[in-house]
Amino acid sequence: MTVEDERLLRAQRLHLSGDAEAAESAYRDLLDDEAQGAAARHWLGFLLMQRDRAGEALPLLERAVAADGGHAEWHFNLGLARARMGLDQEAVSALSEAVRLDPPRYFYWTNLGAQLMRAGRDAEAEQALCHAVSLNQHCPDAFHLLTGMLLRLGRHGEARRCNALGVLAEPPGAMAPIAVGQALCELGRHEEARALAQDWLRERGDSPVARHMLAAFGGGEAPDSCDAEYVGSAFDAAAASFDQDLARLRYQGPQWTAACLSRLGIAAHSLPALDLGCGTGLVGEAALPYASRLDGVDLSAGMLEQARAKGIYDSLDERELRGFLRTGGGTYQLIVCMDTLPYLGELEELFILLAARAMPGCLLLFCTESLDDGEAGDFRLHHSGRYRHHARYLDRLLQEGWEVLERTRMPVRDESGCPVWGDFVCARKR
Repeated sequence: MTVEDERLLRAQRLHLSGDAEAAESAYRDLLDDEAQGAAARHWLGFLLMQRDRAGEALPLLERAVAADGGHAEWHFNLGLARARMGLDQEAVSALSEAVRLDPPRYFYWTNLGAQLMRAGRDAEAEQALCHAVSLNQHCPDAFHLLTGMLLRLGRHGEARRCNALGVLAEPPGAMAPIAVGQALCELGRHEEARALAQDWLRERGDSPVARHMLAAFGGGEAPDSCDAEYVGSAFDAAAASFDQDLARLRYQGPQWTAACLSRLGIAAHSLPALDLGCGTGLVGEAALPYASRLDGVDLSAGMLEQARAKGIYDSLDERELRGFLRTGGGTYQLIVCMDTLPYLGELEELFILLAARAMPGCLLLFCTESLDDGEAGDFRLHHSGRYRHHARYLDRLLQEGWEVLERTRMPVRDESGCPVWGDFVCARKR
Protein backbone atom coordinates (compact mmCIF):
# COMPACT_ATOMS: atom_id res chain seq x y z
CA MET A 1 0.00 0.00 0.00
CA THR A 2 1.41 3.39 -0.98
CA VAL A 3 1.62 6.42 1.23
CA GLU A 4 -1.16 8.04 -0.82
CA ASP A 5 -3.39 4.98 -0.29
CA GLU A 6 -2.82 5.24 3.45
CA ARG A 7 -3.63 8.96 3.42
CA LEU A 8 -6.91 8.31 1.57
CA LEU A 9 -7.84 5.54 4.02
CA ARG A 10 -7.10 7.87 6.92
CA ALA A 11 -9.36 10.53 5.42
CA GLN A 12 -12.13 7.98 4.94
CA ARG A 13 -11.78 6.75 8.53
CA LEU A 14 -12.13 10.33 9.76
CA HIS A 15 -15.19 10.70 7.54
CA LEU A 16 -16.78 7.51 8.89
CA SER A 17 -16.03 8.51 12.48
CA GLY A 18 -17.96 11.74 12.05
CA ASP A 19 -14.98 14.11 12.22
CA ALA A 20 -16.13 16.03 9.16
CA GLU A 21 -13.76 18.98 9.43
CA ALA A 22 -10.65 16.79 9.76
CA ALA A 23 -11.86 14.54 6.93
CA GLU A 24 -12.49 17.52 4.66
CA SER A 25 -8.97 18.80 5.30
CA ALA A 26 -7.47 15.36 4.68
CA TYR A 27 -9.35 14.96 1.39
CA ARG A 28 -8.29 18.42 0.22
CA ASP A 29 -4.64 17.56 0.87
CA LEU A 30 -5.00 14.78 -1.75
CA LEU A 31 -6.78 16.71 -4.52
CA ASP A 32 -3.58 17.31 -6.53
CA ASP A 33 -2.29 13.77 -6.07
CA GLU A 34 -1.99 12.00 -9.41
CA ALA A 35 -3.02 8.59 -8.10
CA GLN A 36 -5.69 9.47 -5.53
CA GLY A 37 -6.91 12.89 -6.66
CA ALA A 38 -10.03 11.60 -8.43
CA ALA A 39 -11.07 9.45 -5.45
CA ALA A 40 -10.37 12.32 -3.04
CA ARG A 41 -12.58 14.61 -5.14
CA HIS A 42 -15.41 12.09 -5.10
CA TRP A 43 -15.27 11.49 -1.34
CA LEU A 44 -14.87 15.18 -0.59
CA GLY A 45 -17.89 15.90 -2.79
CA PHE A 46 -19.85 13.20 -0.98
CA LEU A 47 -18.87 14.69 2.39
CA LEU A 48 -19.90 18.18 1.31
CA MET A 49 -23.28 16.86 0.16
CA GLN A 50 -23.78 15.32 3.57
CA ARG A 51 -23.10 18.77 5.02
CA ASP A 52 -25.71 20.39 2.74
CA ARG A 53 -23.07 22.04 0.55
CA ALA A 54 -24.25 20.60 -2.77
CA GLY A 55 -23.11 23.66 -4.72
CA GLU A 56 -19.51 23.03 -3.65
CA ALA A 57 -19.84 19.26 -4.06
CA LEU A 58 -21.09 19.28 -7.64
CA PRO A 59 -17.92 20.44 -9.47
CA LEU A 60 -15.79 18.04 -7.41
CA LEU A 61 -18.02 15.09 -8.27
CA GLU A 62 -18.13 16.04 -11.94
CA ARG A 63 -14.32 16.24 -12.13
CA ALA A 64 -14.00 12.89 -10.33
CA VAL A 65 -16.33 11.15 -12.81
CA ALA A 66 -14.61 12.81 -15.75
CA ALA A 67 -11.27 11.46 -14.54
CA ASP A 68 -12.53 7.94 -13.77
CA GLY A 69 -16.00 7.01 -15.00
CA GLY A 70 -15.94 3.37 -13.99
CA HIS A 71 -17.43 3.67 -10.49
CA ALA A 72 -21.21 3.30 -10.20
CA GLU A 73 -21.20 4.92 -6.77
CA TRP A 74 -19.51 8.05 -8.10
CA HIS A 75 -22.17 8.46 -10.80
CA PHE A 76 -24.86 7.86 -8.21
CA ASN A 77 -23.56 10.57 -5.89
CA LEU A 78 -23.14 12.91 -8.85
CA GLY A 79 -26.80 12.28 -9.70
CA LEU A 80 -27.86 13.15 -6.16
CA ALA A 81 -25.84 16.38 -6.22
CA ARG A 82 -27.35 17.41 -9.54
CA ALA A 83 -30.82 16.65 -8.22
CA ARG A 84 -30.26 18.86 -5.18
CA MET A 85 -29.19 21.66 -7.49
CA GLY A 86 -32.39 21.28 -9.55
CA LEU A 87 -30.61 19.84 -12.59
CA ASP A 88 -33.23 17.18 -13.21
CA GLN A 89 -32.27 15.90 -16.66
CA GLU A 90 -28.55 15.92 -15.82
CA ALA A 91 -29.33 13.99 -12.62
CA VAL A 92 -31.20 11.37 -14.65
CA SER A 93 -28.15 10.93 -16.90
CA ALA A 94 -25.83 10.31 -13.95
CA LEU A 95 -28.21 7.94 -12.19
CA SER A 96 -28.82 6.05 -15.45
CA GLU A 97 -25.08 5.48 -15.74
CA ALA A 98 -25.01 4.23 -12.14
CA VAL A 99 -27.64 1.57 -12.83
CA ARG A 100 -25.86 0.61 -16.07
CA LEU A 101 -22.63 -0.01 -14.19
CA ASP A 102 -24.26 -1.77 -11.20
CA PRO A 103 -27.71 -3.08 -12.24
CA PRO A 104 -28.51 -5.16 -9.12
CA ARG A 105 -28.35 -2.17 -6.76
CA TYR A 106 -31.95 -1.62 -5.58
CA PHE A 107 -31.62 1.91 -4.28
CA TYR A 108 -29.98 3.11 -7.50
CA TRP A 109 -33.19 2.18 -9.31
CA THR A 110 -35.49 3.80 -6.71
CA ASN A 111 -33.54 7.06 -6.90
CA LEU A 112 -33.54 6.93 -10.70
CA GLY A 113 -37.32 6.38 -10.62
CA ALA A 114 -37.85 9.30 -8.25
CA GLN A 115 -35.69 11.57 -10.41
CA LEU A 116 -37.45 10.52 -13.63
CA MET A 117 -40.72 11.49 -11.94
CA ARG A 118 -39.29 14.91 -11.09
CA ALA A 119 -38.19 15.28 -14.68
CA GLY A 120 -41.73 14.53 -15.91
CA ARG A 121 -40.76 11.22 -17.49
CA ASP A 122 -43.47 9.11 -15.89
CA ALA A 123 -43.38 6.08 -18.22
CA GLU A 124 -39.65 5.63 -17.68
CA ALA A 125 -40.07 6.25 -13.95
CA GLU A 126 -42.67 3.48 -13.74
CA GLN A 127 -40.30 1.08 -15.50
CA ALA A 128 -37.44 1.95 -13.14
CA LEU A 129 -39.56 1.56 -10.02
CA CYS A 130 -41.08 -1.71 -11.21
CA HIS A 131 -37.55 -2.98 -11.83
CA ALA A 132 -36.63 -1.96 -8.27
CA VAL A 133 -39.59 -3.97 -7.00
CA SER A 134 -38.40 -6.98 -8.98
CA LEU A 135 -35.00 -6.69 -7.27
CA ASN A 136 -36.41 -6.41 -3.73
CA GLN A 137 -40.09 -6.95 -2.93
CA HIS A 138 -39.41 -6.57 0.79
CA CYS A 139 -38.38 -2.93 0.71
CA PRO A 140 -41.21 -0.35 0.71
CA ASP A 141 -39.51 2.63 -0.98
CA ALA A 142 -40.28 1.73 -4.59
CA PHE A 143 -43.88 0.83 -3.75
CA HIS A 144 -44.47 4.17 -2.03
CA LEU A 145 -42.85 6.17 -4.84
CA LEU A 146 -44.87 4.30 -7.43
CA THR A 147 -48.05 4.82 -5.40
CA GLY A 148 -47.49 8.57 -5.43
CA MET A 149 -47.04 8.61 -9.19
CA LEU A 150 -50.10 6.44 -9.82
CA LEU A 151 -52.21 8.73 -7.63
CA ARG A 152 -51.01 11.76 -9.58
CA LEU A 153 -51.97 10.01 -12.82
CA GLY A 154 -55.42 9.12 -11.48
CA ARG A 155 -54.81 5.36 -11.66
CA HIS A 156 -56.48 4.82 -8.32
CA GLY A 157 -57.07 1.07 -8.43
CA GLU A 158 -53.41 0.41 -9.16
CA ALA A 159 -52.40 2.96 -6.53
CA ARG A 160 -54.45 1.21 -3.83
CA ARG A 161 -52.84 -2.14 -4.65
CA CYS A 162 -49.35 -0.64 -4.79
CA ASN A 163 -49.84 1.15 -1.47
CA ALA A 164 -50.99 -2.10 0.11
CA LEU A 165 -47.87 -3.87 -1.13
CA GLY A 166 -45.79 -1.04 0.33
CA VAL A 167 -47.49 -1.39 3.71
CA LEU A 168 -46.77 -5.13 3.74
CA ALA A 169 -43.15 -4.50 2.76
CA GLU A 170 -42.54 -2.35 5.85
CA PRO A 171 -40.52 -3.98 8.64
CA PRO A 172 -42.53 -6.01 11.18
CA GLY A 173 -44.09 -3.71 13.76
CA ALA A 174 -43.57 -0.55 11.70
CA MET A 175 -47.26 -0.35 10.74
CA ALA A 176 -50.30 -0.62 13.00
CA PRO A 177 -52.16 -3.96 12.80
CA ILE A 178 -55.22 -2.22 11.37
CA ALA A 179 -53.16 -0.87 8.43
CA VAL A 180 -51.63 -4.29 7.78
CA GLY A 181 -55.03 -5.98 7.87
CA GLN A 182 -56.55 -3.43 5.51
CA ALA A 183 -53.63 -3.89 3.12
CA LEU A 184 -54.16 -7.66 3.14
CA CYS A 185 -57.86 -7.17 2.38
CA GLU A 186 -57.04 -4.76 -0.45
CA LEU A 187 -54.96 -7.55 -1.99
CA GLY A 188 -57.70 -10.14 -1.48
CA ARG A 189 -55.80 -11.94 1.29
CA HIS A 190 -58.77 -11.99 3.67
CA GLU A 191 -57.85 -15.13 5.60
CA GLU A 192 -54.50 -13.60 6.56
CA ALA A 193 -56.25 -10.39 7.60
CA ARG A 194 -58.68 -12.31 9.81
CA ALA A 195 -55.84 -14.28 11.38
CA LEU A 196 -54.02 -11.03 12.14
CA ALA A 197 -57.14 -9.55 13.77
CA GLN A 198 -57.67 -12.70 15.84
CA ASP A 199 -54.07 -12.54 17.08
CA TRP A 200 -54.54 -8.85 17.83
CA LEU A 201 -57.73 -9.61 19.74
CA ARG A 202 -56.00 -12.27 21.87
CA GLU A 203 -53.09 -9.94 22.63
CA ARG A 204 -55.30 -6.94 23.47
CA GLY A 205 -57.77 -8.75 25.71
CA ASP A 206 -60.99 -8.17 23.79
CA SER A 207 -60.09 -4.72 22.46
CA PRO A 208 -63.17 -3.06 20.88
CA VAL A 209 -61.04 -1.88 17.96
CA ALA A 210 -59.63 -5.36 17.31
CA ARG A 211 -63.11 -6.87 17.68
CA HIS A 212 -64.59 -4.44 15.18
CA MET A 213 -61.78 -4.87 12.65
CA LEU A 214 -62.12 -8.65 12.83
CA ALA A 215 -65.72 -8.19 11.70
CA ALA A 216 -64.61 -5.71 9.01
CA PHE A 217 -62.10 -8.26 7.71
CA GLY A 218 -64.86 -10.86 7.41
CA GLY A 219 -64.46 -12.68 10.71
CA GLY A 220 -68.05 -13.69 11.40
CA GLU A 221 -71.29 -11.87 10.73
CA ALA A 222 -70.90 -8.10 10.62
CA PRO A 223 -73.00 -6.13 13.13
CA ASP A 224 -75.70 -3.72 11.93
CA SER A 225 -73.68 -0.77 13.22
CA CYS A 226 -70.34 -0.03 14.81
CA ASP A 227 -70.07 -0.82 18.50
CA ALA A 228 -70.29 2.39 20.54
CA GLU A 229 -67.23 1.40 22.58
CA TYR A 230 -65.21 1.02 19.37
CA VAL A 231 -66.31 4.38 17.96
CA GLY A 232 -65.71 6.18 21.25
CA SER A 233 -62.22 4.76 21.76
CA ALA A 234 -61.20 5.29 18.13
CA PHE A 235 -62.33 8.93 18.10
CA ASP A 236 -60.95 9.69 21.54
CA ALA A 237 -57.54 8.59 20.24
CA ALA A 238 -57.90 10.74 17.11
CA ALA A 239 -59.36 13.87 18.70
CA ALA A 240 -56.23 15.97 19.19
CA SER A 241 -55.21 15.89 15.52
CA PHE A 242 -58.65 15.29 14.00
CA ASP A 243 -59.08 18.58 12.14
CA GLN A 244 -55.62 18.33 10.58
CA ASP A 245 -56.14 14.66 9.69
CA LEU A 246 -59.43 15.36 7.90
CA ALA A 247 -57.84 18.23 5.99
CA ARG A 248 -55.12 15.82 4.85
CA LEU A 249 -57.81 13.33 3.81
CA ARG A 250 -59.63 16.09 1.89
CA TYR A 251 -62.87 15.50 3.77
CA GLN A 252 -65.65 17.41 2.01
CA GLY A 253 -68.41 17.49 4.64
CA PRO A 254 -67.94 21.05 5.96
CA GLN A 255 -67.45 22.56 2.51
CA TRP A 256 -70.51 20.85 1.03
CA THR A 257 -72.65 21.77 4.05
CA ALA A 258 -71.66 25.44 3.82
CA ALA A 259 -72.27 25.58 0.06
CA CYS A 260 -75.61 23.76 0.26
CA LEU A 261 -76.98 25.97 3.03
CA SER A 262 -75.81 29.05 1.17
CA ARG A 263 -77.67 27.97 -1.97
CA LEU A 264 -80.90 27.62 0.01
CA GLY A 265 -80.96 31.30 0.96
CA ILE A 266 -81.72 30.72 4.66
CA ALA A 267 -82.02 33.76 6.89
CA ALA A 268 -79.20 34.24 9.36
CA HIS A 269 -79.59 32.67 12.82
CA SER A 270 -83.14 31.54 12.05
CA LEU A 271 -83.16 27.76 12.59
CA PRO A 272 -82.89 25.68 15.77
CA ALA A 273 -80.15 23.26 14.68
CA LEU A 274 -78.76 19.87 15.71
CA ASP A 275 -75.32 18.52 14.76
CA LEU A 276 -75.41 14.73 15.12
CA GLY A 277 -71.99 13.15 15.43
CA CYS A 278 -70.59 16.64 15.76
CA GLY A 279 -66.98 15.57 16.35
CA THR A 280 -64.73 18.58 16.83
CA GLY A 281 -67.28 20.98 15.33
CA LEU A 282 -66.08 21.22 11.74
CA VAL A 283 -69.59 20.92 10.31
CA GLY A 284 -71.06 22.87 13.21
CA GLU A 285 -68.98 25.86 12.13
CA ALA A 286 -70.61 25.62 8.67
CA ALA A 287 -74.12 25.45 10.17
CA LEU A 288 -73.60 28.14 12.81
CA PRO A 289 -74.46 31.20 10.64
CA TYR A 290 -77.98 29.80 10.10
CA ALA A 291 -78.63 28.52 13.64
CA SER A 292 -80.70 30.33 16.25
CA ARG A 293 -79.48 27.59 18.58
CA LEU A 294 -76.91 24.87 17.89
CA ASP A 295 -76.84 21.59 19.84
CA GLY A 296 -74.13 18.98 19.34
CA VAL A 297 -74.12 15.25 20.09
CA ASP A 298 -71.17 12.85 20.00
CA LEU A 299 -70.20 9.77 21.96
CA SER A 300 -66.49 10.65 22.08
CA ALA A 301 -65.47 12.71 25.10
CA GLY A 302 -62.23 13.63 23.35
CA MET A 303 -64.09 15.03 20.35
CA LEU A 304 -66.48 16.99 22.55
CA GLU A 305 -63.56 18.53 24.40
CA GLN A 306 -62.25 19.89 21.08
CA ALA A 307 -65.73 21.08 20.07
CA ARG A 308 -66.28 22.80 23.41
CA ALA A 309 -63.07 24.77 22.97
CA LYS A 310 -64.45 26.33 19.76
CA GLY A 311 -67.35 27.89 21.67
CA ILE A 312 -69.91 27.45 18.88
CA TYR A 313 -72.45 25.12 20.54
CA ASP A 314 -75.21 26.04 22.96
CA SER A 315 -75.16 22.51 24.34
CA LEU A 316 -73.03 19.39 23.89
CA ASP A 317 -74.27 15.91 24.79
CA GLU A 318 -71.98 12.88 25.15
CA ARG A 319 -74.24 10.12 23.85
CA GLU A 320 -74.74 7.75 20.96
CA LEU A 321 -76.90 9.67 18.51
CA ARG A 322 -79.83 7.23 18.40
CA GLY A 323 -79.92 7.18 22.19
CA PHE A 324 -80.07 10.96 22.17
CA LEU A 325 -82.91 11.03 19.62
CA ARG A 326 -84.94 8.44 21.55
CA THR A 327 -85.12 10.61 24.67
CA GLY A 328 -87.55 13.09 23.14
CA GLY A 329 -87.08 16.71 24.08
CA GLY A 330 -86.55 19.45 21.56
CA THR A 331 -87.32 19.52 17.87
CA TYR A 332 -85.31 21.13 15.11
CA GLN A 333 -85.55 22.90 11.79
CA LEU A 334 -82.01 21.95 10.73
CA ILE A 335 -80.28 18.62 11.37
CA VAL A 336 -76.81 17.90 9.99
CA CYS A 337 -75.26 14.44 10.17
CA MET A 338 -71.95 14.45 8.30
CA ASP A 339 -69.43 11.60 8.26
CA THR A 340 -71.56 9.78 10.81
CA LEU A 341 -73.74 7.34 8.86
CA PRO A 342 -70.63 5.39 7.72
CA TYR A 343 -70.50 4.17 11.33
CA LEU A 344 -74.10 2.92 11.14
CA GLY A 345 -75.14 0.11 8.82
CA GLU A 346 -78.89 -0.25 9.30
CA LEU A 347 -80.56 3.18 9.05
CA GLU A 348 -84.30 2.52 9.31
CA GLU A 349 -84.54 3.24 13.03
CA LEU A 350 -82.39 6.35 12.66
CA PHE A 351 -84.68 7.85 10.02
CA ILE A 352 -87.76 7.16 12.16
CA LEU A 353 -86.07 8.93 15.07
CA LEU A 354 -84.98 11.82 12.86
CA ALA A 355 -88.53 12.33 11.62
CA ALA A 356 -89.77 12.46 15.23
CA ARG A 357 -87.34 15.26 16.13
CA ALA A 358 -87.80 17.21 12.87
CA MET A 359 -90.27 20.08 12.60
CA PRO A 360 -92.30 20.31 9.38
CA GLY A 361 -90.00 21.82 6.78
CA CYS A 362 -86.89 20.71 8.71
CA LEU A 363 -83.76 20.45 6.59
CA LEU A 364 -81.74 17.23 6.91
CA LEU A 365 -78.19 17.18 5.54
CA PHE A 366 -76.16 13.97 5.60
CA CYS A 367 -73.58 11.99 3.66
CA THR A 368 -72.83 8.32 3.14
CA GLU A 369 -70.11 6.29 1.46
CA SER A 370 -71.38 4.50 -1.65
CA LEU A 371 -71.85 0.78 -2.07
CA ASP A 372 -71.18 -0.19 -5.67
CA ASP A 373 -74.13 -1.17 -7.84
CA GLY A 374 -72.74 -4.67 -8.35
CA GLU A 375 -72.67 -5.44 -4.62
CA ALA A 376 -75.57 -7.16 -2.88
CA GLY A 377 -77.49 -5.75 0.05
CA ASP A 378 -78.45 -2.32 1.30
CA PHE A 379 -75.21 -1.77 3.20
CA ARG A 380 -71.91 -3.51 3.89
CA LEU A 381 -69.11 -3.19 6.42
CA HIS A 382 -66.00 -2.37 4.38
CA HIS A 383 -62.50 -3.40 5.43
CA SER A 384 -61.87 0.28 6.20
CA GLY A 385 -64.07 -0.33 9.25
CA ARG A 386 -66.79 1.94 7.87
CA TYR A 387 -70.17 1.07 6.34
CA ARG A 388 -71.06 1.75 2.73
CA HIS A 389 -74.69 2.24 1.69
CA HIS A 390 -76.42 1.61 -1.61
CA ALA A 391 -78.21 4.50 -3.32
CA ARG A 392 -81.44 2.50 -3.60
CA TYR A 393 -81.44 2.08 0.19
CA LEU A 394 -81.29 5.85 0.62
CA ASP A 395 -84.12 6.19 -1.89
CA ARG A 396 -86.38 3.98 0.23
CA LEU A 397 -85.53 5.80 3.44
CA LEU A 398 -86.14 9.22 1.94
CA GLN A 399 -89.48 8.25 0.41
CA GLU A 400 -90.97 8.15 3.90
CA GLY A 401 -91.71 11.81 4.54
CA TRP A 402 -88.74 13.60 2.96
CA GLU A 403 -88.45 15.72 -0.17
CA VAL A 404 -84.96 15.63 -1.68
CA LEU A 405 -83.75 19.14 -2.50
CA GLU A 406 -80.21 18.26 -3.48
CA ARG A 407 -78.29 15.03 -3.98
CA THR A 408 -74.70 14.91 -5.14
CA ARG A 409 -72.45 11.93 -5.84
CA MET A 410 -68.88 13.03 -5.14
CA PRO A 411 -65.78 11.99 -3.17
CA VAL A 412 -66.38 12.18 0.58
CA ARG A 413 -62.74 11.82 1.57
CA ASP A 414 -59.53 10.05 0.61
CA GLU A 415 -58.23 6.71 1.78
CA SER A 416 -54.59 5.96 0.95
CA GLY A 417 -54.76 8.98 -1.34
CA CYS A 418 -57.67 7.57 -3.37
CA PRO A 419 -61.14 9.15 -3.40
CA VAL A 420 -63.97 7.40 -1.54
CA TRP A 421 -67.20 8.19 -3.36
CA GLY A 422 -70.42 8.91 -1.55
CA ASP A 423 -73.80 10.60 -1.60
CA PHE A 424 -74.37 14.06 -0.11
CA VAL A 425 -78.08 14.67 0.48
CA CYS A 426 -80.16 17.66 1.50
CA ALA A 427 -83.82 16.80 2.17
CA ARG A 428 -86.80 18.67 3.62
CA LYS A 429 -89.40 17.08 5.87
CA ARG A 430 -92.79 17.17 4.21
